[in-house]
Amino acid sequence: MSSVPDPEHVKPWYLRNITEALALDEASGNVYVRTGFVGNIIISGNVNIPGTITVNSSPEDPVHIHLDEVGTSGILDVPYLPIGGNVVISSGNINANVSGNVGIIGNVNVTQGTDPWHIDGNVLATISGTPTFTLGTGTTDAFGRLRTSQPYTLFDSRARYYDHNDFSSSTSTGANVVYDANSSTYQLNLTAANGSSVIRETKRVFPYQPGKSLLVLTTFCMNTPKTNLRQRVGYFTTNNGIYFENDGTYNYLVIRSYSSGALVEDRIRQDAWDNSFLALQVNRTQIFWTDIEWLGVGSVRCGFVINGAYVLCHTFHHANIAGNTTTYMTTATLPVRYEITNTAGTTGVSMMRQICSTVISEGGYNAFTYSETAGRGTSVLRLVTAGTYYPLVSIRLASTRLDAIVLPRQVDVLSPTVNYYRWKLVLNPTLTDANWAGTSTSGTVEYDTAATAMSGGIELQAGYVSSRELSELGADAFAFQLGRTLAGVSDIVTLAMAATSNNADVLAQIGWQEIT
Repeated sequence: MSSVPDPEHVKPWYLRNITEALALDEASGNVYVRTGFVGNIIISGNVNIPGTITVNSSPEDPVHIHLDEVGTSGILDVPYLPIGGNVVISSGNINANVSGNVGIIGNVNVTQGTDPWHIDGNVLATISGTPTFTLGTGTTDAFGRLRTSQPYTLFDSRARYYDHNDFSSSTSTGANVVYDANSSTYQLNLTAANGSSVIRETKRVFPYQPGKSLLVLTTFCMNTPKTNLRQRVGYFTTNNGIYFENDGTYNYLVIRSYSSGALVEDRIRQDAWDNSFLALQVNRTQIFWTDIEWLGVGSVRCGFVINGAYVLCHTFHHANIAGNTTTYMTTATLPVRYEITNTAGTTGVSMMRQICSTVISEGGYNAFTYSETAGRGTSVLRLVTAGTYYPLVSIRLASTRLDAIVLPRQVDVLSPTVNYYRWKLVLNPTLTDANWAGTSTSGTVEYDTAATAMSGGIELQAGYVSSRELSELGADAFAFQLGRTLAGVSDIVTLAMAATSNNADVLAQIGWQEIT
């Protein structure tokens, strides 16, 4: 027997069910099928649509065929779902696994909560027109040139095994600096008292060469922020520079300038940074970076290196800006500096950890310098006692030029008698009867030839000579650069000689280069 009823036998039943399944829209006059659903239809789980249709004598899945044929007049070899008009995505996540092509006609506007986008996997695109690509921050230097593998290191500090004395310290109100050999770091410790402070600054400043990006990286771990505790790290002095600051409440990026003759600071709080979304925890180890295209009026970029990526937080622009009529800083030749200070009493002791730092001229460094010498002229010095080192000539930074760059580069010694000698270059000896009467032509260097004796100091380089010796100093031009302390005391470099016999006569001079 057939499973389908004979309509002739059940015609009233068919009509009754059809009537109950339909409804009339009195406003439009249209008849529609009753569904019994009000509001949204939510289906959880799988929806299976059984059955097949025959296309070109072949059975096919009807849903699959529908997707193949949307917007087409035939069946595509590859599924194709065109979208016409605008697609606007303002919130929420869209997860899609697409096999084949997705054709989009019109505009696609996407508002995303984070910038930049993060895409896992491969992105395949066919691009028409003229595309514009912006490389990531870490791939280009301050002048927009692709970073290469040829950086020139002007300075680095690692502090392995012992304090290398690259930094000068100033402490007040019970504060101190403790070197920690286990972690190769320095602890900058404060008491809770108002005015307790530690300042650590490199004894040397580092030359900026116009047209080349200067990259500075400093690593640290600040104390947990608290009221009246101010912490700073960067490339700066009391008058000029760039630094990151936490004042106990907010994070700032700051450019400090004395180019107008008065101290002015451009302070940008984190909520006003170009990228303010970074959840920065200053009481965790951080790598702060800044790169500078100074030229007096260039841009300065600042940020942090996180997970190997340069995260750009803010850019200070200075060229073609309304109101800018002079340089944004007096100079970009500056030191690396760390500060931790109680601006008033705090709740308990505090400690900032100073780790590593480096200053790099990107794309190499070509020194165009001014050269000078200082020495005894034609006045012979008699070395009375054999084996005793006598100071022949010493140089230091002039008190008015403590941020100049002076590079001892050459030693020239001559013996008018037949004797054997050892010469040495000594850093910061104690000199007896020194008279700093001489000044170089540029006014940057003071020199002494009057000292009668010396003691202490650090031997930098040495050699033997019997008649005449002209020696280049250091494998690197910046190896013996003169520095200065936070108290304004310059390094001294002294050329000393000792003879193997009594009453030996010598002539000597030191040559140096200046970058100002």
